[in-house]
Amino acid sequence: MSHPHEPVGEWWRDQVAALHRWGRLVLRDEEDSVHQMRVTVRRMRSVLATYRPLLDTDRTEPLREELKWLAALLGDVRDAEVLRKRLRHWAAEHGPGPSGVDALRAALAERQAAGRARLLPELDGERYRALVAGLAAIDGLPWGDGAPGKKELRKRLRKSWRRLAAAVDAAESAEDPGERRRQLHEARKKAKRTRYAAESLREVFGEDAERLAEATRSVQSALGDLNDSVVMIRAITEIPSPDGALLDFLAAEEAAAVDAEERFAPVWQKANRSKVHGWLD
Repeated sequence: MSHPHEPVGEWWRDQVAALHRWGRLVLRDEEDSVHQMRVTVRRMRSVLATYRPLLDTDRTEPLREELKWLAALLGDVRDAEVLRKRLRHWAAEHGPGPSGVDALRAALAERQAAGRARLLPELDGERYRALVAGLAAIDGLPWGDGAPGKKELRKRLRKSWRRLAAAVDAAESAEDPGERRRQLHEARKKAKRTRYAAESLREVFGEDAERLAEATRSVQSALGDLNDSVVMIRAITEIPSPDGALLDFLAAEEAAAVDAEERFAPVWQKANRSKVHGWLD
């Protein structure tokens, strides 16, 4: 009789293959390859964290640490990509001409170039090759004490969901705006973890897992808009002696952050329904 963990193993093998494929495309500088590789790494790290109590951690924890290293390298490049694209869109609406925006544009381009200069040699190096080989060698997820059943898998997903809900509750009860945004950032990270765990269980729990994955994807997306504005605001404030154009851009990003916070409430209300997560209890 087949065990419910086997579809999770298939999902894991798909991620290992995707990581290897996207790594080759990053080296060729294919469009969107850094983003897709980073998402794949996030999926793998999230699932290793969610299922950690069920796994042979002697085998998985070293891989999890190496995925963290890779995620940091990819993040340096991808974050700069996102900010540069955001700046281009704003600048296109406000016309050409020299301004303090040029200093920000140059700083972001330098950040992206420096990130790529660190990333590309590593993707062609021994440490990365050892990571890919190690991930492939486990051939699915190595469970610690035998194959977990549906009850154990559901329990891990339920815990992940409850951590997300707790982070949102903490944000909603925060009186300080900065603390609210910090808690929403935590909620975004926990939404990603829950989403990826639910995706790994689609073949086990069917439509229930699909519905949860879609709901948490929406939460992640909504809070991602807020995060993009917050990160851009930080980048703008690092530019010395900002002129009027740069201050206009700063004001636009601050307004976008407020708007993203307001838009999050109905998204969470829709996600936090019994129809979405009631089956976890």
